[in-house]
Amino acid sequence: MKNKYLLAIFAGLMIIGQPIFSQDSAVRMGVVDMNKLLQESPQYQDMLSAVEEEFAPRVRDIEAKEASFNESRDQLQQDNLALSNDERQNATLKLASAQRELEYLAQSFQEDRNNRIQIETNKIIVETINLVNKFGRDNGYDLIINEGRISQNTILNGGTLYKGASVDITNDIAKVLEKNFQEIKTGG
Repeated sequence: MKNKYLLAIFAGLMIIGQPIFSQDSAVRMGVVDMNKLLQESPQYQDMLSAVEEEFAPRVRDIEAKEASFNESRDQLQQDNLALSNDERQNATLKLASAQRELEYLAQSFQEDRNNRIQIETNKIIVETINLVNKFGRDNGYDLIINEGRISQNTILNGGTLYKGASVDITNDIAKVLEKNFQEIKTGG
């Protein structure tokens, strides 16, 4: 599927960019796998370590509450026959409340951790895009595209990472659109 997508992009560039490719100079294009760059970058690995360290106290707190919950549950199962109905009901209600609190803590921890990772990941993506742009300018590239999607939550969802002026045909297409519009308006 990804190869078909890239092939379609390249075919579209060939059709739309015919004037560009027919010039004397060849267009220098590159493809970057942003996902690979991101996942393997030392910045990303360092960020993950920092986030894990930041959230470690909450992990320990949740683990301690989970151990306490498990101990209370085991104690209730052990003492079940020795307890009166009222004591059993109170202990069961208390245990259910502790379980809900534990589930809430785990869910909010996961959401907070994921949000933090997303924010920090987006910063690394911006830094990487800036580096790709500098690399493109410094090394004479006309077009650098992303190989595929990174994530629906990131600031980048595929497409062009860098384009030089020689491959930007926006004004050419705008002129054709204007010409077609004028022809339709004048009945020609």
